[in-house]
Amino acid sequence: MVEQYLAFAETMAQQRTPMYMADWIQRLDVILQLNRRELLTHAGKISHEEALKKSGEEFEKYKIAQKAIEKEQSLKEIEEDIKRMAKG
Repeated sequence: MVEQYLAFAETMAQQRTPMYMADWIQRLDVILQLNRRELLTHAGKISHEEALKKSGEEFEKYKIAQKAIEKEQSLKEIEEDIKRMAKG
């Protein structure tokens, strides 16, 4: 969809067609509808506080996963160093 939007923007620029913010919003809605995407016409169903809580929880999960990956990489590096030292 991003490619479609950018292709449209490129065409408008090549044709030197002036586009205003309202035009861009309308065109984006058309592209979304063509791709059978639902348009968000309201503020959503989740409160700001709930969104902050959820994003905080997800970020904590991400940090834990990143620490595990870093730990695994460190262990692999140590194992490789030990192997090199044993050969050397």
